[in-house]
Amino acid sequence: MSSLPQHSASRQAKSHGSWKRSMLIYVVVLLGLLWTAYTVLNRSTDEKHGYGLNARPGFKDMIQILDLPSNLLPETGKNKHSGRLIVVGDVHGMKAALVDLLDKVDFDQKHDHLILAGDMISKGPDSPGVVDLAMKLGATGVRGNHEDRIILAYQDMISEHAVMDGPNEDEGNTQDALEEESFSHGDYKDRALVKALGEKRIKWLKDCPVILRVGKLGSMGEVAVVHAGLVPGVKLEKQDPLMVMNMRTIGKDGVPSDAREGPGWIKVWNKYQKSLPKGQRSTVIYGHDSNRGLQKEKYSLGIDTGCLKGGKLTAVVIESGRSDYSHKLVHVNCVDGRAT
Repeated sequence: MSSLPQHSASRQAKSHGSWKRSMLIYVVVLLGLLWTAYTVLNRSTDEKHGYGLNARPGFKDMIQILDLPSNLLPETGKNKHSGRLIVVGDVHGMKAALVDLLDKVDFDQKHDHLILAGDMISKGPDSPGVVDLAMKLGATGVRGNHEDRIILAYQDMISEHAVMDGPNEDEGNTQDALEEESFSHGDYKDRALVKALGEKRIKWLKDCPVILRVGKLGSMGEVAVVHAGLVPGVKLEKQDPLMVMNMRTIGKDGVPSDAREGPGWIKVWNKYQKSLPKGQRSTVIYGHDSNRGLQKEKYSLGIDTGCLKGGKLTAVVIESGRSDYSHKLVHVNCVDGRAT
């Protein structure tokens, strides 16, 4: 008789242990379900387009997004001021062409604001002069792949303690110490340009954002200026900076590429914008793709018109009216800057 209470206690202990295990499993399963629901509900359109957070590498010492101060935007309405936004494509060190273009649009530093859409420097005859002019005019620059390359070269030289007074380099050197897949030439010219620019100009270039968020401009929607492109359906904060500075095409899977072959990303971009409610649409102004030349679409303007190669230098002039904004394209002819 004395063993009955012991068996009862044992059964109760086992029952209690089983209940605790069941509750633990229940809690784990519940947490798993809650986490799954959270990730599904918070999944942005990034993943729907096959290009989500997992595709965005980490970048340091880089401004991803800069909002253009609202006081620089043209004003609509009866008592609006006469200021304009002048967005210029790839200058590539062609200072004389930039001066000609600003003269042609009657640029007024007191009222207008100059925006340079990346690749302001490199390859052309006067990169330092272009940066000096941009700083003098209070311009806003966007980091292009050539600015990024020069900044990488500068940082590489800093690490080698060879910035301005470093050892002379062999001009025939074809070895590229910079880790970036699109670099197909030696870095001697990059290092020479770093020295020509100097630290003050390099600092200004480093402060240029990858994405300039201009703001809402009427029927143009939310306007952004980048160097190469944007992936549709991906928030600006989640865009891959490397692709924003380099992309030319975008695959069926939504993954961008700097390859020249394939459908241009602007087709996907414009199709996506037209699918959105009007109040959510965006217009992007960009450069980078001189082979395709001027590209005018409803929600994108490609303005790299090959100035360096003797083509044209192009500006988008944005101004306001009584109730909306308008824009026009202005060009100047360029000499071939590669031979200078």
